[in-house]
Amino acid sequence: MARTTGEVRSQKPDCRMQKSGARSPESKVQSRNRTGRTAAAFLAVGLVALVLAQPVVVTRRIEKRVPLSACRRMVVLHRYGSVTVTGTGDALALVDALVRVSTFNRALAEDFAKRVQVQAAAQGDSFMIATLYPPSTPADSQLGYEVELNVRVPAATRASVSNAFGDVRVAGMTGDCRVSNRFGDVEVDRCTRCDIDNSYGGVRLIETRGLVTVKNSYGDVDLVEAIGPVQVANRYGTVRTGQSDGEIQIDNRFGNVIAHPDHGRVSIANRYGDINAWVASNELTALSIMSRLGRVDLSLTGGVPFQLDANSLQGQISSGFPFVVREVGTAQLMSARQGTGGPRIGLDGVWSNFVIHQDAAESQPAASEEIR
Repeated sequence: MARTTGEVRSQKPDCRMQKSGARSPESKVQSRNRTGRTAAAFLAVGLVALVLAQPVVVTRRIEKRVPLSACRRMVVLHRYGSVTVTGTGDALALVDALVRVSTFNRALAEDFAKRVQVQAAAQGDSFMIATLYPPSTPADSQLGYEVELNVRVPAATRASVSNAFGDVRVAGMTGDCRVSNRFGDVEVDRCTRCDIDNSYGGVRLIETRGLVTVKNSYGDVDLVEAIGPVQVANRYGTVRTGQSDGEIQIDNRFGNVIAHPDHGRVSIANRYGDINAWVASNELTALSIMSRLGRVDLSLTGGVPFQLDANSLQGQISSGFPFVVREVGTAQLMSARQGTGGPRIGLDGVWSNFVIHQDAAESQPAASEEIR
């Protein structure tokens, strides 16, 4: 009996194992496969839903042709999109507007695009262009819209462009131009006489002729082959000038100035920023630099004559040339001449350091000096 009882007890653990529901290794592998297939299916459904949830873009083109036999002036009132004005030799105006609306609701986008209007009509001696959006905007947080406006008019037309939230480009105009823009860049290319007022964007002048005035803030200003007079007043940005002629005046604050002038007269006034200037041509008539709380780095190309006067109050003047720097109170002064003729260079600074050196690309000049 004892042996019989022992045999029964030895079988009980096997019975408990069978009742516990433990799975075999094969069943565990099958379960993991089912879980992986389920996750893959959910991922595929999610990707399809993401693709289907992309916003739709609806476009509509508006084209108009208006004769301008009696019009001498054009006014453009626009917002939410770019404006391009191009001068031509034709006697009519061509207006090409591309309306673009995006949202998740196609019917709403198509309806909104149809209600956007671009008016273009002659009124007396003026040609008026105005972009009109629907007075009420649908309560759709995903709705986005803009109008890309292109206008071709006779080059001699006096043009006035007002825009916001988009770029403005004016090219090939010989009449007076005025551009007022916010939150976008402005480019004026091969134009004569232009007045630019821009903020929160950059300004670029290319081969301009005649008086150009630029008032800009929170952006850079680039002058590319500008023939002056050019007057720039900029805040919170960098001003760059390359090849130039005529008279260039730059007034900048809270930014740097980079100047490569080669002709005419250049005047630079900068506050709370640095100035880097190069003198590489004796065709430059004069270079005047005023600095407040900044550093001036002046590079003089070997073989180019110049006449230099520098005055730094509460600052230092250092030079790679054998020029004498004098100290008068809290100011440092230097006056020097190299060669005969050349541009007159004036440096005036307060709490500014001047570093004057020879362009590394040139050899050291064997020039006479006149120290005063």
